[in-house]
Amino acid sequence: MNEIRPSETQGAKLRAEFLASLQPDGQLFGLFDHLSDVLFFAKDRDGHLLAANRALLDHYGYRDEASFLGITDFQLLPHSLAVKFRRDDLQVIATGRPLVDLVEIFVNRQGVPGWFLTTKLPMRDREGEVIGVMGIIQPYSNLRANLPEDLDISRALEVIQERFTEDLPVADLAKTAGLSVRQFERRFRKHLKTTPQEFIIKMRIFRACQLLRESNQSLGDLALECGFYDQSAFSRLFRKHMGATPMEYRKRFR
Repeated sequence: MNEIRPSETQGAKLRAEFLASLQPDGQLFGLFDHLSDVLFFAKDRDGHLLAANRALLDHYGYRDEASFLGITDFQLLPHSLAVKFRRDDLQVIATGRPLVDLVEIFVNRQGVPGWFLTTKLPMRDREGEVIGVMGIIQPYSNLRANLPEDLDISRALEVIQERFTEDLPVADLAKTAGLSVRQFERRFRKHLKTTPQEFIIKMRIFRACQLLRESNQSLGDLALECGFYDQSAFSRLFRKHMGATPMEYRKRFR
């Protein structure tokens, strides 16, 4: 016997009634505490964090949510990174449209960087007005680990990870993958949400962070070891991605 399915209007009504019946501080947010590889947050229009799951609290070193609520990205992150995140939040609030799969950098409380995929959605009140932003953040490394083994760009990725400090023309990487440059760049962006050039720079920045924390190398020597043309280019790109100069980072996290 076939059940009669509700119409779209009836389904929407059922959902609205169900959500309206939940406790104000209901169980939906609590679900995210059981997703260890997903960081969840919700903010109001002014950028105050008003919800966070256990994984996000652990990432920033907070014992409980009560001590975390009400702070902003500017109290958690280097200033230029906080400015970037706030700009994205304001875009979601102003347009009412989500931002999906943003490739962003976070640093934990030890200064170790990590790349993440962030998705941000508008939060609306009962009248439909946008009152804030909620989102999830997933480790970028998981995306790389979950790529199909037979993916045609896999060999090029291996080359990048083995030789990222060297000059790696995109044309050579494309040839390794058996693709044209245009095909290679399109497939690279599709699967890794960034360009080959940006991926190489990120690998160099990660290595630089490690050396800044663990060695006494001069910035000039460190820049060359990580594959940058000179100290000036290194400092400019490091500040762009990390929100601080190399020396500021070293002083903070040594």
